[in-house]
Amino acid sequence: MSLKVERLPIPPLALGEGPHWRRESESLYLVDIDRRKIIRYHSESETYYSIQLDVPTIGFVTPVSNSKDEFLIGAGTNLYIVKWDGVSDTPESMKILQTLEGEPNTNRINDGKCDPSGRAWFGTLWAKWKIGGIERKGSFFSYSKEKGTTKHFTDIGISNGLDWDIGKNKMYYIDSLNYTIDVLDYNVDGTIGNRRVVFDLRKNNLPFYPDGMTIDTDGNLWVALYTGSRVIQINPESGNLLAQVQIPTSKVTSVTWGGKNLDELFITSAGAGTPDCGPNAGLTFRVTGLNAHGLPMNEFKL
Repeated sequence: MSLKVERLPIPPLALGEGPHWRRESESLYLVDIDRRKIIRYHSESETYYSIQLDVPTIGFVTPVSNSKDEFLIGAGTNLYIVKWDGVSDTPESMKILQTLEGEPNTNRINDGKCDPSGRAWFGTLWAKWKIGGIERKGSFFSYSKEKGTTKHFTDIGISNGLDWDIGKNKMYYIDSLNYTIDVLDYNVDGTIGNRRVVFDLRKNNLPFYPDGMTIDTDGNLWVALYTGSRVIQINPESGNLLAQVQIPTSKVTSVTWGGKNLDELFITSAGAGTPDCGPNAGLTFRVTGLNAHGLPMNEFKL
């Protein structure tokens, strides 16, 4: 199969992020951070649905395991459980699960995912950020019902992509302002350490911001490059750049595997309504023909 990049019939998003594929319903969930929306795209019918929530921003959405209509979201400085049937234009309910005590109200939760144990991991950033003018006021957290919130490290610029290679006890992490993809030793009890760089974009002549990230079954990482109009594939063991997939918009934000065989790469972007971002800004894309497969995404254990 030859490489094919196509747009999905989802309206342009101001800041599309956090794509999550749920195999049971063959649906892609994602958020529009700035417009405070959760979007569901049903692949087979090519239909999308969305809700807008009364929160400052929405950083990520993750389904609750063993539930058809409950979702964990990170919004502002709170974690919420939202009950939504995926079709209606309003949620059935929404309640605060956890507040980040001591986190400045000028910060907001950004990207987040769950590990194989169902524990949520997410980071914050300074909500007034702009390229070239952000302060490193963010932190990186995990949350579980058993242990509550744990702050793992601080001085984060823009907390973004993360994923796990559970077979190698590794977690991969991106702070976009560092222009690097990092790896940490990961334990199933939720402890991490020994953070080090596996890929430096600037040393590889890629002067762009690494954003969202996913992993394939070979252990290679696929990273969205904000302002870079592409997704790159890297081998984190060797540090080699394996491939670059051009996307027809500049602000590429995140990636995840989906489709019946988990061999379709779904890609979000930002910039809808911004004249200098071009006509494809904010669109959601699907790439096929990559000869790679992803893993089922982890869900939140409530």
